[in-house]
Amino acid sequence: MNHDDCVLKQAGCDHVLNSKAKRDKCGVCGGDDSSCQTLAGVFNSAHYALSDTQGNFLLNGNFVVSMAKKEINIQGAIFEYSGSNNSIERINSTDRLEEELVLQAHFVTVPFRYHFNNILGIRLSLHRRKIVCIRKSDHAVVSDQSCGHLPLPLFVTEKCNADCELRWHITGKSECSSQCGQGYRTLDVHCMKYSIHKGQTVPVEDRYCAEQLKPPTREPCHGSCVLTRWHYSEWSQCSRSCGGGEKTRESYCVNGFGHRLDERECQELPPVMLGNCNEFPCPSWATSEWSECPATCGKGMKQRQVWCQLSEDRMSDGFCNASTKPESLRPCELRACASWHVGPWGSCTATCGHGYHMRAVKCVSEVFGTMLDDRECQEASRPSDRQECIVAPCLVVPKVGASSLPTIPLGEAAQWRHGSWTPCSVSCGRGSQARYVSCRDAHDGVADESHCAHLPRPAEVTLCFSPCGEWRAGNWSPCSASCGHGKTTRHILCMSYHQPVDESYCDPEVRPVTEQECRLAACPPSRSHSPSASEQPSHFPGRNVPLTHKPEENHNRGVRLSIRGNQWRTGPWGACSRSCAGGLQHRAVVCQDEDGRSATYCDVASKPPESNRCGSGPCPHWNFGDWGECTQTCGGGIKSRFVICQFPDGQMAQEHNCELPKPPSMMQCHVHACPDDVSWYRGPWKSCSTSCGRGTKYREVLCIDQFQRKLEEKYCSHLQKPRTHKACRSGRCPSWKANRWKECSVTCGSGLQRREVYCRLRGTGPVAEDMCDPATRPQEHRQCWHQDCVKYQWTAGPWLDCSTSCKKKETYRPVKCMNEKNIQVNESFCDPLTKPLSTKKCRNPLCKYVVVTGDSSQCAGNCGFTHPQKITYCTRIQSSKKHALYQLRPVDYEECPVTPSPQVYKCNIGSCLHVATWKVGKWSKCSVTCGNGIMERRVECRTENGWPSDLCLKRLKPDAQKKCYANDCKSLTTCKEIQVMNNITKDGDYDLNIKGRIVKIHCSGMQLENPKEYLSLVKGEDNFSEVYGLRLQNPYECPFNGSRRQDCVCKNDYLPAGYTAFSKVRVDLTSMQIKTTDLLFSKTLFGKAVPFATAGDCYSAARCPQGQFSINLAGTGMKISSTAKWLAQGRYASVIIHRSQDGTKVYGRCGGYCGKCIPHVATGLPIQVL
Repeated sequence: MNHDDCVLKQAGCDHVLNSKAKRDKCGVCGGDDSSCQTLAGVFNSAHYALSDTQGNFLLNGNFVVSMAKKEINIQGAIFEYSGSNNSIERINSTDRLEEELVLQAHFVTVPFRYHFNNILGIRLSLHRRKIVCIRKSDHAVVSDQSCGHLPLPLFVTEKCNADCELRWHITGKSECSSQCGQGYRTLDVHCMKYSIHKGQTVPVEDRYCAEQLKPPTREPCHGSCVLTRWHYSEWSQCSRSCGGGEKTRESYCVNGFGHRLDERECQELPPVMLGNCNEFPCPSWATSEWSECPATCGKGMKQRQVWCQLSEDRMSDGFCNASTKPESLRPCELRACASWHVGPWGSCTATCGHGYHMRAVKCVSEVFGTMLDDRECQEASRPSDRQECIVAPCLVVPKVGASSLPTIPLGEAAQWRHGSWTPCSVSCGRGSQARYVSCRDAHDGVADESHCAHLPRPAEVTLCFSPCGEWRAGNWSPCSASCGHGKTTRHILCMSYHQPVDESYCDPEVRPVTEQECRLAACPPSRSHSPSASEQPSHFPGRNVPLTHKPEENHNRGVRLSIRGNQWRTGPWGACSRSCAGGLQHRAVVCQDEDGRSATYCDVASKPPESNRCGSGPCPHWNFGDWGECTQTCGGGIKSRFVICQFPDGQMAQEHNCELPKPPSMMQCHVHACPDDVSWYRGPWKSCSTSCGRGTKYREVLCIDQFQRKLEEKYCSHLQKPRTHKACRSGRCPSWKANRWKECSVTCGSGLQRREVYCRLRGTGPVAEDMCDPATRPQEHRQCWHQDCVKYQWTAGPWLDCSTSCKKKETYRPVKCMNEKNIQVNESFCDPLTKPLSTKKCRNPLCKYVVVTGDSSQCAGNCGFTHPQKITYCTRIQSSKKHALYQLRPVDYEECPVTPSPQVYKCNIGSCLHVATWKVGKWSKCSVTCGNGIMERRVECRTENGWPSDLCLKRLKPDAQKKCYANDCKSLTTCKEIQVMNNITKDGDYDLNIKGRIVKIHCSGMQLENPKEYLSLVKGEDNFSEVYGLRLQNPYECPFNGSRRQDCVCKNDYLPAGYTAFSKVRVDLTSMQIKTTDLLFSKTLFGKAVPFATAGDCYSAARCPQGQFSINLAGTGMKISSTAKWLAQGRYASVIIHRSQDGTKVYGRCGGYCGKCIPHVATGLPIQVL
C-alpha cells in the first residue's frame, strides 16, 4: 500500500467507524426523541446565555446572540451550543469544570419565572388547574352560575416537568493510558437531571435513565508525545537523625521519552526538591547541679549526675550521642592545705673566705596560719635552709724561707672571687646552675686572670638536682638465713604524687639501701671467735631513722667493756605499725656470749634500740560530699554521696590506705508511708515513628490522684513508673531484590556483569523504587575477569606477480593469523574484521585466447572430472611488448573466453593425461631450537612442462606445514639456577618453569649469594594496602551506611594509619606463597608502611570497616589460591573479602575498634599457576 494514499471512512456520533448513530432532536446520540418535549409557542422570544460568577458573558449576552451552531472553549471544557435559531436551544458539555458558571435565560418581551417541584419520578406529564368564578369587585369566589355567560378558559390542563430532563452525563475522565500514541481512558457516566431554566444539574439514581442508551465507559485517546515532567534523583540522607531534618534531591526536566530538556520547559510544574524527615524529637542529656568540692583544702573532685532523657522520661544512655555527653566529674582545687615558708638569710659564718649562712624553713597551714609538723608539707619541694657564702679572701703570710717563690706584696695579692649559684635550670630532675667568677686584686678591683693563675680557678657551671619525687621503701624481707648471719632486702620506689615514676626523678644521693645484713642465733655446728667489726650488725633501716648505734662504737665498747666476750645481737626490723604519720617498727635485741648462747650481762649503755620511728609523710583521710536527692519521696528511699580516700594535697588514694571505718556513701531516707490514693495514668500509644519496619512509639504517663487530677511525679515516685516508649513495627518495609549476575560481557580480559535490581514488597511484588532506601541499593554492575586475552594478529605475505596470468583479473597473497611468538594458529583466534585483503585486481595487458583440443583417447578421470571427456587446452597469447613473439601458456578452463568442444568420449582412466600436478619443496628447519615448533615447505601446482597452473585439485594439496620437536628445553626453576647455570649477575625479568608453566619472574639480588624471586604486578595501581586513619568520635555507629565521608565527626589521630602501593611482590616458589611483609618494591604514599594483603582501621565498633586492600595478579600468570583465608585481629574486628571468578583479583575491607585483617598465619597467602 502506498503511504501517500488516504482512506476515508464514516464515523457516527459515538466515534465508532462505520457507525450510523446520529443525535436525535434532544441532542442524545442514538436517541429516539423521547427524552425531551417540545412546547410550541412558549419560548419563542427567549435565548440562553452563559456568564462567569463575576458577570462576564461567555456565550450570548450584552445584546449579542449567536444564531448559528458553534463550539466554545471555557476553562478547558468544550461546550456545544445549538444556536438560538434551532428549534430546541441547547448547551451541551461533558467535560469537568473547575469553577462555577451561571446559565441565564433572556426574554425579549415579558420576563417571567418558572417555579417547579423537584420530583424524583421525573416524567413529562399533565397537571390540572381548578376553574373558579371570581367577583371582580373583591375577588371573592362565587357560584359558577355567576360566570355562566362567559366562556371557559382554553387551558384547563398543562404539561408539567417540562423545564427539566434526564440524560446520561459524563462526569469525569481518567488520564490516557498512553502518554505518547494511541491509548484509552475510562469515563465516569452518571444519570443527571438538568433544569433548563435554572441551569442546574442534579445527580439522580441511574435507574431513572434506564430507558436511555448508556454511553460507553471507555473511549480511545491519543497521548501527547511532548509531555514534560520533572524526573528526580534519589532522596539524600536526612540531615538529622531526629528532631526534624531535611532531605534533598535533584530534579531534571524530561519529555515523554525520558530525554532531558531545558528546565524552562517544566516551569509550569514547580519541582519538589526539599522534604522533611525524622520529625520525631531527639533524646538529650540532662544534668544535676555540681556537688560541693569534697576537699576542704588542696585538690579534690566534684561530681554531678548525667542521664539521657526524652521529654521528662529517662532513657538508656545508648539513645543519646555519647560524644556530646557532659562530664560527670570535674577537678576542684581550694587553697593549699600547707606550704613551706622561709625566713631571711642569716649572717655568714666566716669573716673571710668560704662559709655558709642559714635561714628558717617552716611548714605553715594556709587555712589557720599556724606552724605544722614538717611532715604535713611535701619534702620534695622543701626550700634549702643553708647556702654557701664568700667573704673577702683571707690573707696568708708565708714563712720566711719556706718557699723559693718570690714574695708577693700583700697589697698586690690577687685572688679568685665568685658569686652565689643561680637557681637550678629545672624545677625537678637534673639541671645546671651557674655563678660569676672573676680575678680581684687586693683592693677588690678586677684584675687580669693571669694574676690569679697561681690559684685554681673555681667552676662557673655545676650540675644540680632537684628531686621530682621521693623515695619510698617497702618492708624488709625475712632473713635469708635461719641461723647465723644472712641478708634481708626490700623494694625501693621513686614516688611522685603517690604514683611510681622513673628513678631518675629522685635524688640518687639519698636513695635508701635495698639490703642489709641480719644476724640470728649462731648455728650449733660452728663455733666462732670474737666477731670482727664487719660482723657487727648494721642499723640502717631507712633514711629517716637516726643513726643511734654504730658498729665501730659497739666493737670498741665490746673490747673495752665486755670482758667476757658477751655482746648484743640484733634481728631484722619488723614491719612499720603505720604506713604514714609516724609509726613504730621493732626488732629483737639479745645478749649472747661468744659461743652464741644466751648471756645475762651485756653493757646496757651500748644496747642497740629495739624500736624505731617509721612511716613518714601525711596519711590520707576520708573526704565526702553533700548528700544527693532521695530516690523516693516516701516509703523509704536511698540517698548517696561521694566518699573518697584523699591525701591532704588533694591526690586520691586507694581506699585500703584510709583508716576504717569508711563513712557511709548511701543512707535510707523518706521512710514515712506513701499515700495510697495516687496512681500512674497511662495514655494511649501514639503512632509508630516509622511507616514501615521497626520504630518506637510514645505515650503520656501522668501521676494523678483519686479525682484524676494531675500531680507532680514525686507523689508517685514510690510506684514503678510505666514505660513511655516501646518498640513497634509498622508492617514490612520494601527491600531491594537482586537477581543473579548475568554472564560476563567478554570472553577474556576485563568486562562487566549486569543484574536486575528492583524494589520489592513481600507478598505484593515489585513496587516503586522510591519506596526503598537508595543508600542500600545493591550494585547493578560489577567488573568481571576471564583469562588474559592472548594477543593474536594478522600477517600478510607478498602479492603474487600478475604477469603469469592475463585473463585472471585477481592475484592473491598469503594472510596468516599469528600469536605473540610469531607462530601461525587457527584463523578463529584473530579478529575477522581486521583481516587484511588476500586478493586484489590485476592490471594486465590484453590477452588473446585459442583452444587446443587433445587426442580423443585422453581422459581426465584423475584430474577431477566425473565423466570421460576430450581434453581441451585453453591457451592465451600474451603480448608483453609490441612486435614481440607470442607465448602460449595453458590457463584454467573456467577463465577461457572460448567455449570448448562439447564432444564426450569413453576413455581408459589408467591412460589419462596428467595435465597438472602439485609440486613440493624441501622441509625447512624446525622453527625452535628446543621444544615444539613448526616446519614449512613450498607447495605449487605445475603442468608437465613446469608452468604454474590452476588445474590442481585443492583437496589433494599436500601439507605446507607440520609440527616438529627439537631437543628438550633446559627449564630453570629458580633465580639461583639462572645465576649459577648461566653465570648471570644482573637483576631483571627471566622466564622460569613453575609447576610446568613458563612464568616471567623478576630476579633481585643476583649479585648476592641467595637471589630472591619477585612477581611483577602488571596492574600496579590495583595492588595496595591501607590502614584507614580517621576514627569516629562515637565508635558505636556506622554513619552514611558504611561509606567513606570526609565530613564525618571523626578524629584523624590513628598512629598506625598508612597507605602502601606495590609494583612487585616477593614469592616463595617452594611453598608457592607471597611474602606479604617484603616491602622492597613498594611505595608508602603516606603514614606507616602496610604489608601486602593487609588492611585495618580504628573507625567504628559497629561492623563498619574502612581499611582496604586490593590484589590484582592479572597478566602475571598467577592467581590467589582458593584456600587463602584472612584472619581478623583486634577488638570488634570485621572482614569482608571479594574474589573474582578466576582468582586473579581479591578486594578486602577490614577494620574494627581497633582491628585489622592479615592473611591467615596457618596458610599464609598461597598462589597457583594459571
